[in-house]
Amino acid sequence: MIYVILSYLLYPILYFLITIKKKNLVPKILVIQTAKIGDLICSTPIFREIKKKYPESNLTAMVNPIAKEIVEYNPYLDKIILVKPSNYKGFLGKIKLSNLIRKGNYDIVICLNPNVTYAITLFWALIPKRISIIPKFSGITFKLASKFFNYCTKHSGSQLITETYLKMLEFIDIQTDNKTKEVYYTKNADAKVIELLRNIKKPLIGIGVSSGNKLKELGIDKTAKLINALLENTNASIVFVGSSEDIQISNSILNLVIKKNRVIDTTGKFSLSELPALIKRLSLFIGVDSAVVYIAEALSIPIIHIAGPLNILEQHPVGKKVITIQKKISCVPCCYIFKTPYECKIKTKECIKVIEIEEIVNAAKKLLINGNVSER
Repeated sequence: MIYVILSYLLYPILYFLITIKKKNLVPKILVIQTAKIGDLICSTPIFREIKKKYPESNLTAMVNPIAKEIVEYNPYLDKIILVKPSNYKGFLGKIKLSNLIRKGNYDIVICLNPNVTYAITLFWALIPKRISIIPKFSGITFKLASKFFNYCTKHSGSQLITETYLKMLEFIDIQTDNKTKEVYYTKNADAKVIELLRNIKKPLIGIGVSSGNKLKELGIDKTAKLINALLENTNASIVFVGSSEDIQISNSILNLVIKKNRVIDTTGKFSLSELPALIKRLSLFIGVDSAVVYIAEALSIPIIHIAGPLNILEQHPVGKKVITIQKKISCVPCCYIFKTPYECKIKTKECIKVIEIEEIVNAAKKLLINGNVSER
């Protein structure tokens, strides 16, 4: 709160300095999205639509280091700045962040992370056009700090977050409803994937073995039961998908799988900048709400999305070949874009427990048959 009060006291001086600031001949625009990988993928329409409207602009993305590779090859970005939010705590941290932003000499900053830190540091950085979101869940401190943004879009939680992002662009004269997400990858990734999958029988069903938020995970036993059921009821091969941090989990799952000869474990074998090359060769991807689900969506891969605790009104993969599975129980949803728990408040993960393996398998068979993807 003290930084907000300080900003109000300095308001006349900072506002005056902003009004006399000269505009760049070529517009410089910064988009801030320092949340996790899936959130960054859901933000990619912003980059495309800005560059379509202002092709001459210099467009920078400020992202978390863990998500860098997902935008490293994005053709719409001119520059990427890596920022770990935890490094900018306290007064000196906020001064450091505002100096970093000020050095960029931006005309416009679109902040997709509505919080007190960005509200005040963008103001301290003398950014003329400061655009952000007012989330449904806002405390008194943020409500006071949000006055330092000069343009805000409300997000009620009853529409897709990507729609809210696109609505923010109206403040810079961009009218669009194109929610298509995009991912790009390294040139050598295709050859690496082709070599790995050379002798693997199609169709290929990808399985996400883990999630950054353990609240959403199926768990080792249930994932193994699902894989055994898929191997028994389809002619597909199973592809484990996960990061190097998931290797122990994938090994535990594989130990419980009966027909191991029809499983290939790619966990930890692909970097984030290579992973889309693997995902685009899948016939189907099955996973809880995670970054890989949105990579699959961006590549138009059929998806079974196990939503669990998620508020699917504001975030879910879209498309004709997407089946979202979620059970209506009293505590669902409890997981929102701007209010995300990491532990089950009733300690049972009931939203995951009540999902039946048979329902997932039937959905997979439907997509494999009706989607005509068995020969992918």
